[in-house]
Amino acid sequence: MKFLIVLISFILFSCGFSPIDSSKRKPFEVFISYDDTLLNNQFVNEMRKKGSFLNFQFSNSKDADLNIRILGHTITKYTGAKDRNFFAATGTIDYEISMQISKLGKSEEFNFRSSEIFPYDTNKILSNEKKMEDLQVMFFFEAQNQLKNFLYLYFYD
Repeated sequence: MKFLIVLISFILFSCGFSPIDSSKRKPFEVFISYDDTLLNNQFVNEMRKKGSFLNFQFSNSKDADLNIRILGHTITKYTGAKDRNFFAATGTIDYEISMQISKLGKSEEFNFRSSEIFPYDTNKILSNEKKMEDLQVMFFFEAQNQLKNFLYLYFYD
């Protein structure tokens, strides 16, 4: 078994395989502008927490390398299918964010949409709220991951 692991490792490394390492890239100096809403504040706070993941260095100056303007940001929550007693059996959350991203005269619009259906328990309202909060954090992470890919595709030199 040990021989097999050594053999596979040797084959992978001899053909030039190596994991992608973006840590050596210079971080983006980023200025973010947005309307002062609870959803935007939560999203930007999550971005600041994950600054190293996003390879961001946040700035308070509009002269930053990268300017991000949050144009629209919504979470829509509603109940869906009914059970045999006509109570809500599922809940749906739709998430959408759009941003205008500018760097040295180049400007692109980033849009992200996602939706999630979850079982809705009418007997445990507080657990439903916790599920929705967890889904919101998941949406933020997905949007930030897509944003990172978008930035490297369009803005990394």
